[in-house]
Amino acid sequence: MLQRFTHLFGNIIIATVSVLATLVVLEVVVFGFVLKPDDVLPNVTINGVVRYLPNTQATFRHPDGRENRVSINADGWNSPKATYSVDRVPGRLRIAVIGDSYVHAGFVNPEEGYPEVIERALQQRGVDAEVFRFGMDGAPLSQYLHVLRREVLRYQPDVVVVGLIHNDFDESYRVLKSRTGSSFLKIAIEAGQEPIETQPVEFRPGLADALRNFAAFRYLYYETNLHITAKSVVSRAFWGGDDDVALEHISSAVDIRRIGDHDRNRSLTRYVFGEMKELSAREGFGLLLMMDGVREAIYAGTDANAYEVGMLNRIAGDAAMTLQLPFIDLQETFSADWKQRRERFEFSYDWHWNVRGNQLVGEAVTALLVETFLNGARPTSARAPARLSGFASRRPEGG
Repeated sequence: MLQRFTHLFGNIIIATVSVLATLVVLEVVVFGFVLKPDDVLPNVTINGVVRYLPNTQATFRHPDGRENRVSINADGWNSPKATYSVDRVPGRLRIAVIGDSYVHAGFVNPEEGYPEVIERALQQRGVDAEVFRFGMDGAPLSQYLHVLRREVLRYQPDVVVVGLIHNDFDESYRVLKSRTGSSFLKIAIEAGQEPIETQPVEFRPGLADALRNFAAFRYLYYETNLHITAKSVVSRAFWGGDDDVALEHISSAVDIRRIGDHDRNRSLTRYVFGEMKELSAREGFGLLLMMDGVREAIYAGTDANAYEVGMLNRIAGDAAMTLQLPFIDLQETFSADWKQRRERFEFSYDWHWNVRGNQLVGEAVTALLVETFLNGARPTSARAPARLSGFASRRPEGG
């Protein structure tokens, strides 16, 4: 009996060592050098704002074989700038851009993101300008307000640009069960009641973060698109949520079953835009709003109003007009370029803007910045005219 037990125990040891050795080979060799997945970007909360772990680098690898770099600076934001100085350089225009993954720009290199396009375009016009970007994956419109209050204001920007996409609305009042979902400001919107803000909780790494540290897990879960097919199971098992995936309901990367409460969307948008305008007037910065177009409509040659997501563009545009805030609906920008070049504005494997898309967005924002704030036109922010009067565009002769 003892001999049989010893033999069984020995086999278990051998099997365990074999499995561990195989896992080590897969982790270190196969998924470490051959089938390399995307690198990890850890998250952390600083000053009450969730962001990326400062001074980290990453490489993202894509299905078409291309790669792009991510460079998180000392302040926790993806940017070519190593740090954002609080101190101002006299005579230098400072612009802050707030948004989600489109501002984070994790699918293009840092210098190819539209905030950098804005900076270069202004400099080419003779304006000494610097652009700081504050982009966080998954952040909704409500979080943009929180980032503006807690992070951006301390840099004393002259202009703040807020970029919106179609999942920014419902995710501002709907609590998502995800890694960072509770680390974003949420705003409860109920009929007949004042909006109620729920402050973010500090981000704390969990099991998902531990698993993401393994290259084998990242490859098998993300590179094979298992994260899409398993989203429902993961939502229920890990986060206690009820999200399910049905691709036939996806439009502009948004599940249209979630966005249809347009009375709530209007109330949310008016509230957040109103809060931002009040900050703009009090702190003396210009405020500009921009929203993604309904790209499916552009490619199909149909009216954006025929799409459920198109209602969100109208809601944002109407709220901006009511509050007299500069607003760009990228529908016109993208439509004009599509008619001329017939080149799509996103990657074949992802809905985020590609290099061309970022270039167009940067150019459109720059044009409105110059028209509204730098060429003598009257800005809508109460204190902005005096603050921006010294930054007129000075395009060199022949430029």
